[in-house]
Amino acid sequence: MKLYYFDMPGRGEAIRLLLRHANVPFEDVRIKFEEWPKMKEQFELQQLPVLECHGKRLTQSYAILLYLGRLHGYMFTCPIAAQAILCAMNTFEDFMTKFYPGFTPMSPFSEAEKSVMQEDFLKNDFPFFMNYFESVLKQNKDQTFMFGNRYTVADFFILGSYKQLRLSEKMAKFMDSCTQFPLMKAYLEKRLADLEGTSKVPPTKPKLHYFDMHGRASMIRLLLKHAKVEYDEVRIKQQDWMSYKGKYPLKQVPVLEIDGKELCQTDAIMQFLALRHGYLSLKPEKYYRIIFLANTIKDLFNGFVGIAFSKLPEADKNKKFGEFFTDKAPLMLAAIEKRLKENRSQEFLVGRKYTMADFYMLGAAQWIIVNPMFPGVFDPIMKNYPILKSYIDKRLTDFK
Repeated sequence: MKLYYFDMPGRGEAIRLLLRHANVPFEDVRIKFEEWPKMKEQFELQQLPVLECHGKRLTQSYAILLYLGRLHGYMFTCPIAAQAILCAMNTFEDFMTKFYPGFTPMSPFSEAEKSVMQEDFLKNDFPFFMNYFESVLKQNKDQTFMFGNRYTVADFFILGSYKQLRLSEKMAKFMDSCTQFPLMKAYLEKRLADLEGTSKVPPTKPKLHYFDMHGRASMIRLLLKHAKVEYDEVRIKQQDWMSYKGKYPLKQVPVLEIDGKELCQTDAIMQFLALRHGYLSLKPEKYYRIIFLANTIKDLFNGFVGIAFSKLPEADKNKKFGEFFTDKAPLMLAAIEKRLKENRSQEFLVGRKYTMADFYMLGAAQWIIVNPMFPGVFDPIMKNYPILKSYIDKRLTDFK
């Protein structure tokens, strides 16, 4: 992931703060003003910031920030709460619009004109807007954040702009001496110090705990590998499991240690990682297709594994396998084949790039379709699903 912006705070700073707080690795491409005229034509709107991720370039700072906020859990889902966040962001944007003409070196006005603008801003605009934000903080039970008790995109937007505000020596001195708005002053100082500290802390390396085999962790490993996330593994031998079991929250694996937390439940881990790394669309229809396929593949996986590792007598197990390959497996595989056939690009299950659904399918393939532990078991039935077979054969080569 790359963020292109000028070598200053401004509109790119909120994005930088969010990515650092979310512990998302990114390349911070800082462009000098003198270099910009030679570079601007390579960007769609000839403006910055631009975020490059998953082969696409996203533009418009507001749109980028809201996208990342949804992706990393910094945006409320309640429409009323979301409206309050956007209202605060728009209001601070108005505040900064009033600030720029009188205080920034790029302003086209003369020093005499700027001096008049500065006095007007400090006398009228500053108290008007600070009163608004002071009232927002008063309404919040936890007055150390704008809304709720955690960071939202509003905090990143306001604090990113505040860093730009402090580039003006006169404005910085005024802010330092201003005691008229104690909540806002304390909020800005505390939260900015917090985020500046965060930016100096390197992202922690995730650690995946699972057995020394494929299985339910396969899809997690594939996603992390494709996202180029370096991670450690604790691969547990079956004979050692009883000595490990009590260490885990639900006494089961996989468990992913990340950002100081222990995440469990395979589906929950997958959705967390897929949202963080852009493998789960936020568009409702596309989201449904991905989740539908993930659950269908999980049913196929669970159906097979439930028989293969059962303690049934061999004769009963063979009977169950016969029923599985006659009834359940064809139903699941046909549904996956149908979606793959309907997709414009049959290179992937949904859309034209990897999504969470692909990692589910390839993880299941590694474990039950092409696993030497079950040699050739799926070969007869896979002949009935040539598009899916071709897809699996091709996509698995990406991970060799």
